[in-house]
Amino acid sequence: MKTIHQQCALVALILLTLSGCASYYGSAKILSEPSGAEVINLKDGSVIGVTPTTVWWKANSAERQYISLRLKRDGYYDKVAPFWLSMRHKSQQDAMAAPQVVETTLQRRDN
Repeated sequence: MKTIHQQCALVALILLTLSGCASYYGSAKILSEPSGAEVINLKDGSVIGVTPTTVWWKANSAERQYISLRLKRDGYYDKVAPFWLSMRHKSQQDAMAAPQVVETTLQRRDN
């Protein structure tokens, strides 16, 4: 017969397993015309690559995530590129194998 401690530990383990500790992933292939634009995540100000680049995000739920990026390139106006990212993948590898495509065109500055 199991002790009360063993039963509580088993219940805690089952609840932890079912509590939604899963991770969800999404990725985006960021393209710009012209290419070579620096890509900045406006959420934290980090530089995440130079176009063309593919980037992944991780979340604790499968709900879509609102992503806002700034693209910068010398001789062109900065451009903000917001989009909703589907977090439908169960692994980073799956997300990177099927990225959403985000395309934007930068406007040349008249100097």
